[in-house]
Amino acid sequence: MTLTDVSRLRLPRAGREALQRPRSERIDGHAVPVAGAWWNAELAAARLPGGPVVGPGVVELSRGDLFADADRLDPGCDEDVLRFLWRVLAWGSGKKLRLNRRRIRAVAADPPGSAAALRAAVHAARECPERAYEALRPGNRNAIAYLGPAFSTKVLYFAGGGALTHPCAILDSQVAATLKNACGWDSLGGNGWPTRAYVRYCELLGRWAREESARLERQVGVDEIERWLFRP
Repeated sequence: MTLTDVSRLRLPRAGREALQRPRSERIDGHAVPVAGAWWNAELAAARLPGGPVVGPGVVELSRGDLFADADRLDPGCDEDVLRFLWRVLAWGSGKKLRLNRRRIRAVAADPPGSAAALRAAVHAARECPERAYEALRPGNRNAIAYLGPAFSTKVLYFAGGGALTHPCAILDSQVAATLKNACGWDSLGGNGWPTRAYVRYCELLGRWAREESARLERQVGVDEIERWLFRP
């Protein structure tokens, strides 16, 4: 298939209109109900560091919560990077727990190796989407079993702590579907993206964010565009 020339793609009108809503509402306040008791019990049973994922009475996590986690994160501490992973997975999964027990078992099989891959990804994410993606998807395979692009890119995104200049964005099947159906990116595909496709995606959102920043006379983050792509 011929690669779509993404330099010719334009953010649709609906995407531009979505940027009129406050960032604090659309991004920081974007909360998801989470299965906290399940996560806490599973991690305790696996005897893995990083738990509990949520404290008593906490029923949801927001993007703002995970931004705060990233700001407090000590990348040199295995427990910190694994807790960050668990909370990202909890937010990304919501009440749908499919594959998460397998992800937990994959980490349990090699906690230091999993932490090392996450550490490399978090370190690179603020500067280089290519190196960050490769840290968790070396050679187009999962560095941690069952942690594919839809969830590994969430790790890369949240590692930025909500910074408007953060270059990495979430890419999942819903985002890809909107890019195809509403924006005309016909060659992206629905999953299993190679590194170059992710880099092109981040570059496209970066260009759109710059264009919209100039139009709105405020700095627009790439995540504000990703949020619309996820739920147009």
